[in-house]
Amino acid sequence: MGRFLTVAAVVIVALWAIEPHLIAQKPGQLFVSLVGADGTPVGDLQASDVIVTEDGIECKTVKVDPINWPIKLQVLVDNGKANTNPINPLREGLTALFDQIPDGVEMSLYTTAPQPRAIVKPTTDKQQLLKGIGLIAPDSGVGAFFDALSEAAGRTDKDKTPHFPVILMVGSDLGQVNAQDRDFRKLQENILKHAMTLHIIVMAGGGGATGGGAQTEIGLAVTKLSGGRYENITTATRLATLLPELGKRIAQSQARQSHQFRVTYERPANAKTEARIGASVSRRATVVLTLDGHMP
Repeated sequence: MGRFLTVAAVVIVALWAIEPHLIAQKPGQLFVSLVGADGTPVGDLQASDVIVTEDGIECKTVKVDPINWPIKLQVLVDNGKANTNPINPLREGLTALFDQIPDGVEMSLYTTAPQPRAIVKPTTDKQQLLKGIGLIAPDSGVGAFFDALSEAAGRTDKDKTPHFPVILMVGSDLGQVNAQDRDFRKLQENILKHAMTLHIIVMAGGGGATGGGAQTEIGLAVTKLSGGRYENITTATRLATLLPELGKRIAQSQARQSHQFRVTYERPANAKTEARIGASVSRRATVVLTLDGHMP
């Protein structure tokens, strides 16, 4: 007989746009990750193994579907003078970053100065990415920080295949950022809608200790929202070690997010827009419960 483990989460965003009288008609969903005592994922879970509660009311578990969604990684590089003087640490860091990512993961590479440009379009061929690193050339312009992030999020929004999106930005605090409130809200909505993870590096181009205002503010906001990592650095040589650190973290996230189960259940008749969801699972395992499978 397995022991029951209970994990709770709070619905804050997933149902915000649904009319109150339609909430109970829409099936609820949550994601369950199970890892055994030996560290391996639990490969089988039945609807009868899961009890879901919403605000203390037990719900009927309709079905349990195994999922193994891949990550898709977009790397955005400000190739202005802040990150390319010298350029070798950037190239070394990108090479080590891609080496950390498991084979078969779709990745792409873009430069952002003076405007976003694809160097390597989405591919699972690491050799193409490694060759693409050599095509990154220093530019006298400044990186389009916000535009590059918005375009990357837009590409994810158009991609209808199930996956966990990751965006890694190597930016700088040089140049002006013209971000309209509506555009920033759209970026945030896409992050939440698609369970994106954003990792942001901001190079202090002026040599300061804290970096630029708008880039830093945006970077801190989106990394906090997505559960990613924000780093402010003052020398390009740090990229050689920081980028593989982030690559290792992304690879670990890929491992955590694989081998999950999507649980579909019937919501109570009096379901609320913001509800506390709990689940108990009859398995001897470590249980992680999320609303969207996102474990950055």
